[in-house]
Amino acid sequence: MMNRLSVLALLILYEILTPGTATAQTDTLQLTLPAATTMLLRQNIPLLAQRYNIDSAKAAVITARLYDNPEVSFENVLYNHTTAKWFDFGYEGQNTLQVQQLIKLAGKRNKEIQLAHSGVKLSEYQFYDLLRTLRFELADNFYDLYYKQQSLQTYSGQIAFLKQVVRAFEQQQQLGHIAPKEIIRLKSLLYDLQHDELQLRQDVQQTQSDLALLIRVPPTVTIVPAVEAGLQLPLASAYSYQLLLDTAMQNRYDLKAANENVNYNEINLRLQKALAIPDIQVGLSYDKQGNFERNYNGLGVSMPLPFFNRNQGNIRMARATLEGSRLELQGRQDQLAHEVMNSFREAVQTEQMAGDIDPAFEQDYSRMMGEIEKNYRQHNIGLLEFIDLYDAYRSNVLKMNALRYSRLSALEKINYTTGAQIFHP
Repeated sequence: MMNRLSVLALLILYEILTPGTATAQTDTLQLTLPAATTMLLRQNIPLLAQRYNIDSAKAAVITARLYDNPEVSFENVLYNHTTAKWFDFGYEGQNTLQVQQLIKLAGKRNKEIQLAHSGVKLSEYQFYDLLRTLRFELADNFYDLYYKQQSLQTYSGQIAFLKQVVRAFEQQQQLGHIAPKEIIRLKSLLYDLQHDELQLRQDVQQTQSDLALLIRVPPTVTIVPAVEAGLQLPLASAYSYQLLLDTAMQNRYDLKAANENVNYNEINLRLQKALAIPDIQVGLSYDKQGNFERNYNGLGVSMPLPFFNRNQGNIRMARATLEGSRLELQGRQDQLAHEVMNSFREAVQTEQMAGDIDPAFEQDYSRMMGEIEKNYRQHNIGLLEFIDLYDAYRSNVLKMNALRYSRLSALEKINYTTGAQIFHP
């Protein structure tokens, strides 16, 4: 009996000392960039909504292909005074029947179909341009979050060390071995670190929230990006600006959309000119006995005469819209060229800066800081020297993380501005 109680007590004690272990595992999501991209494609709300816009545009093509329905009208005598009958369908009764069909001229139907097909292309190009933007936001937030979390680890390590030092020095101060000013300076450094860490944690939370929204992860889940250690990045300097510009001209869907918008407006202008030409209404009619002969059958053709309304206003509006879309296309091409150049220069500059740094520098610096912490504990170096070296080390780690993020972000900007996955870091 005592053995069972002992085992039960140990299990309860284990649960108390390790609360939330299973919850922590389920609330932490380690994610690679390819896996995050897959989640983006499957779950992103704006992307899914844009797909429905494509379906809606395709439905407009079906509508444009449909012919106008024929019109049927029937009239019967309400009261026949000759026979004194209501609704007389007999031999002496009178009724008429008409069937009419609208026939569109000047190729209006074909132009409406072409316009609807152009609308489908515009919706598809807008979808792929949205995908281009979301992919960049995903990669940028992914790498930003990763290196901010790396910086947080640096803060956590330094804060933990300083707390130990402060506690040890407070004990020594009570014994009269440490001057009060050293404790005050150390606490000041500790509070500065904690303040900076708090700001960084808030930035991490915002970046994580942006990333979680893109891939639809619940806000209770902590995302931990996984980046391969010792990742060999491609060289942006191996490419030329002209090659990147040509790639962008072929792959940027916003440029394709601007070009298709010009085509859309050209078709619309032709359609508006065709609408100035009247359509023909063809009809068959039957009159039982209200015409010059009994059981009259007739063929009728009607059309409006374009004396006043020749669709002048819509034609002028369509022409102005077309000229505006041509200018927008030219402006988009100019903007694209500048975006490609800026992203190319940024990638080359960050690449050159990263190349100038000795790969062994960071490891040597970390080992040196370990020795400095040990020497400070042993009072081999002074407080001011320790604080200066500590600040320099923290600044170096943060800048190195920022540089790594900047280089990855610059490569992703080239992918974004060219509309092609040239770099796969």
